[in-house]
Amino acid sequence: MAKALTIQLSEDLELKLTAQAEKLNLSLESLILQSLEQSVSQLELDHDDPLLRLIGSIHIEGIHDLGENHDHYIGQALYRELHPDE
Repeated sequence: MAKALTIQLSEDLELKLTAQAEKLNLSLESLILQSLEQSVSQLELDHDDPLLRLIGSIHIEGIHDLGENHDHYIGQALYRELHPDE
């Protein structure tokens, strides 16, 4: 069962949303509903991943691409751990 909800949009936000809805050939209501559904889905995904809390919390001096090359760095660390004499 659907529930009606009344919201107030600023004029600027309404103009932006209306323009976007027209580009996508959607009604303003459909665009807002789709946006809300996507937001809720993302929140559910974020809630399920305990590692998301750690994003941005690690700083390693001299390494600026940890996010992009984390597999490489993990591989290096595991190799050093398994081959300490090399």
